Amino acid sequence: MPPDGTAGRRLRRGLTATVVVAAVLAAVGLVLLRPTDLPTAAGEQPPLVGARVLAVETVEPAGPADDLSPLDATGLILLDVEILEGEEAGTVVGLDLPAEGYPEFRVGDVVELLPTDVPGQGRTWFVTDIRRTSALGWLALVFVVAVVAVGRWRGLRALAGLALSLWVVVAFMLPAILAGSSPPLVALVGGTVILLATLYLSHGVGPKTTAAAVGTLGALVATIVVALVTIDGVRLTGIPDENAVYARFAVGELDLQGLVLAGLIVAALGVLDDVTVSQASTIHALHEADPTQRFGQLFARGMRVGRDHIASVINTLFLAYTGASLGLLLLFSTSGLPVREIVNSELVAVELVKTVVGSLGLIAAVPLTTAIAAAGVVGTAPGTRPDATGGTAPDAAA
Repeated sequence: MPPDGTAGRRLRRGLTATVVVAAVLAAVGLVLLRPTDLPTAAGEQPPLVGARVLAVETVEPAGPADDLSPLDATGLILLDVEILEGEEAGTVVGLDLPAEGYPEFRVGDVVELLPTDVPGQGRTWFVTDIRRTSALGWLALVFVVAVVAVGRWRGLRALAGLALSLWVVVAFMLPAILAGSSPPLVALVGGTVILLATLYLSHGVGPKTTAAAVGTLGALVATIVVALVTIDGVRLTGIPDENAVYARFAVGELDLQGLVLAGLIVAALGVLDDVTVSQASTIHALHEADPTQRFGQLFARGMRVGRDHIASVINTLFLAYTGASLGLLLLFSTSGLPVREIVNSELVAVELVKTVVGSLGLIAAVPLTTAIAAAGVVGTAPGTRPDATGGTAPDAAA
């Protein structure tokens, strides 16, 4: 077995120190950037009220479609609903809705009502949507059971990482951005917390996870640099994103261009950690099979797997962004515009930038993580892991 040299120990100590420094900086950023008071839109709407559908009737348009407004031409839906919550619980009210823009209502459905007081008319109710929380809860339960049944303890840890990721996005990133903090900085801090926490929760503390974590951090930095140059070069503004524009009007000034970068950072994380963990695991498996391999051999063999991973994940990225923008693409396909104008529009350009920049980050992650993992295992015995001082100790999982 090749000896465990000084260079290997220094590298392992450096990787550990990199992760510790990144974790400390992310924790400090989490504290400093999280606002104490979240700005809200003026004139908050009253809470929605649940109501059960008792009867449904569809009324066809009265008269030729050419003589009616676009809204009346779709017909009407007549609903009898029983209010389930609030001071008026138990009251049955009749509602008239345009047939266009609403799902198919069924007796027994629970809908969300928005109460509004109209001068001269009293209380009026508007149907905003169907209440889906019960069905979503059952879907989530099936998901949790499947993950735990197949993944067992590791699946449970992955669920804990997922819960933490959701908390970081909802409780830190969104409030911090709404409070006026730089969206790219918030995304970088939140992304670092997410990637470190989820990697170590899902895969445990060890050389594979550390190599994947450092590789992901390096690729993430490269992705941000490329994204900054690309967003500025392509002159993306973020203005076509109606949701972001509405949020800016509601709570004040928001950096829309920064939101584009922040969204790209968060979207890239999921692909990057998948690739880096796979590459680190591949290198460690190769080393376990033949511990006499030198760095060059491990790197070359790991890159064979990495190239296959790059090819498949790039296609995954493209399909993911295409699926998310399918309605937009359908709209453009019926517009009659030339392809050059469609590609030039910011709505399409944003998705192209996300795909290309995310793919470039992926391409950077594969050789970087492969090199880090290979350099970290050369000279170590199979079934050992680096200890706290950079040496080796028996691996309890082996």
